[in-house]
Amino acid sequence: MKPKHSKHKAKPYGKAPVRKNEKFSKNYSYIQRSKQMEESHRKERLPALTGNSFEPGADLLSELQAPADETGFYEQLVNGYSNVPTGFIMPNESEAAFVPAPVKTVEKQSKSPVQSNDDSYNSFSKRFDFDLSEDNISDLISRTDTTLIKSSWPAVGNLKFEIPRLDLNAHNPDCSPPSSISSSSDLQKLEVKMSISAKVAFPLSALQSELFHIVNNYQDLYYPYRTHSNAEEIRYMYCLHALNHMLKVRSLILRNNEKVAALAKSLKLSPNEISIPETFRDQGLKRMKVLFIVPFRESALKIVKFIGDLLFGSQDDQTRKNSMTNYERFLQDYSGNTIYFPKTNPKPYDYEQTFSGNTDDNFKIGMRFTKKSVSLFSDMNSSDILIASPLGLRMLVTDKDSDFDFLNSIELLIIDQAELFLAQNWENLLHSLDHLHLQPQNLPDTNCQRVRTWCLSGASSFYRQTLFFSSHELPEFRAVVNSKCQNYQGKVRITNLVEYGDIRNVITPIQQVFRRINCTNVESTFDDRFQHFVKHIMPQFSKPGFSHCMLYVPSYFDFVRIRNQFKTDMISFVQISEYTKKEKISRARDIFFHSGASVLLYSERAHFFRRTRIKGIRNLIMYQPPNFPHFYSELINLMLESNQNPRDGFGDEMSVNILYSKYDLLSLSNIVGSENALKLSTGKKDSYLFSTKTK
Repeated sequence: MKPKHSKHKAKPYGKAPVRKNEKFSKNYSYIQRSKQMEESHRKERLPALTGNSFEPGADLLSELQAPADETGFYEQLVNGYSNVPTGFIMPNESEAAFVPAPVKTVEKQSKSPVQSNDDSYNSFSKRFDFDLSEDNISDLISRTDTTLIKSSWPAVGNLKFEIPRLDLNAHNPDCSPPSSISSSSDLQKLEVKMSISAKVAFPLSALQSELFHIVNNYQDLYYPYRTHSNAEEIRYMYCLHALNHMLKVRSLILRNNEKVAALAKSLKLSPNEISIPETFRDQGLKRMKVLFIVPFRESALKIVKFIGDLLFGSQDDQTRKNSMTNYERFLQDYSGNTIYFPKTNPKPYDYEQTFSGNTDDNFKIGMRFTKKSVSLFSDMNSSDILIASPLGLRMLVTDKDSDFDFLNSIELLIIDQAELFLAQNWENLLHSLDHLHLQPQNLPDTNCQRVRTWCLSGASSFYRQTLFFSSHELPEFRAVVNSKCQNYQGKVRITNLVEYGDIRNVITPIQQVFRRINCTNVESTFDDRFQHFVKHIMPQFSKPGFSHCMLYVPSYFDFVRIRNQFKTDMISFVQISEYTKKEKISRARDIFFHSGASVLLYSERAHFFRRTRIKGIRNLIMYQPPNFPHFYSELINLMLESNQNPRDGFGDEMSVNILYSKYDLLSLSNIVGSENALKLSTGKKDSYLFSTKTK
């Protein structure tokens, strides 16, 4: 449900928060002085420590910011689905075709680890030891130098690799289908820690194996084909990757702690007094490295259980209490509270799967790793992993009594079940993502000599891997992947076309008319849609005999706007939104069924959270294609003859109308298939008819 904030209002999407990385100027002089002091100390006190000379720290990043071209983005959606052959490399239009050259073995040569054919190119150390230059940062932001490669794998289908070309003397990555993962040795070849590879439930499925090869390369992943059947496979896969990354981080820090302690002992100084070599830079400004964003407490419960199974093996709850601190409290807070599912009139299958378990959407829990156990409910600044909902995370970053510095050094971001965030509050997710990698307000426990150079320079966002999972594609999802993901090792998108769409699940014999609204640009879409509705649709509501019309509105802002217009024009209507109380819903349904009001104004989120079976629908108007594709057939199937009022006097008169614009291409693809959606968006006609009438 949409939270109400009186003092801390969300900022519009696209505006940067107050505390930006560009405003790192207060620390510029401090960082430069600290590097100079380190250099002088090394030359004076550690002349014989190593035979290699220490290189000065990298220059701080200049202020670089690229405005998002949202209009161009939507235009690209309309012209989408280009027929590029599999494996074909698409060079930038402003350049000649890119011809890879062999990598030269030159000492101290800068080389991007993402563009080598060596089996270990994606290793943990090579990823985080690579320093981006200012030119690299500029290219990543402007996206002017990117290699696009299309491939096809057996389980995931069609993929598109987008790899930044940071080094012209580099090979293209190997995008051929990977081998399956069926044993512990297969995982160890992929540099998975032995302590967890022995506890993995083998064999991994074909989907898990292919997805793990992608995420193990530390590339961003956009997978919009999550289903209830493969949900646990995907969750297990990304928990394995997150835990493996976390253990590598911890092992590196502990190993370097021992080296620093030995060095201090040899110099007869305390570890805080010595000048630490550059090779020991292994940390971020803050401890937290992994962030999970999931919709419900039930999702967090499953993640913690998977991490526990991978760390300690299969255990019952009583044994798990000994290996995980506060586990009993965790079970009390995150299990149970399953909502009631009626048996006489059962809810749809996907509804029961979505809302089973604890569906509270306001939570956050930190996890701290120690030598022999894992601590749950740890303090944010001392946690290694954070699992939170968008609402819980937003409340953390807007709390005046605490800071959100712990979000500065996130190296792995996992967003799962993204489609559910639309029904909760999409703005909460955007607001939270805008507060990653910002300048910390204080560094009480941070040894800047151990902080990586690129983290001091404010380039942490380019070293963050993002995994994004959803059940289908929408422009909002693509916008997040395009604008919030800047991984310097590139990204991988799964790009399977929708062959049929949800329209094939319609069983009501009725014609469905898709009416296109002409829009000049994406900014005017909302106003153009409303004006078209007022001018061409609303006059029908005043005609004699027009009744039993459901107006389905996906956006609550449009819902309020239409409701106000109905009141102004004195239209006879009843309304059901996500905020309507249960007794008022029953009353509105009764009035609508018995012709007491001609129009039922119905919001998408009301249907998402309740799945109310509305009876008596003769005319269905969708103000916009549904954000949840299966709602399309579900609503039309409510118009079956068995759900009609036989005394309303309308006989067999029924109609279905869907309003859409060319910017609804992805939503249309989920309903009528990708090929038909492209015809609807670019065709010469303004209306198209689909029929499920039987002969």
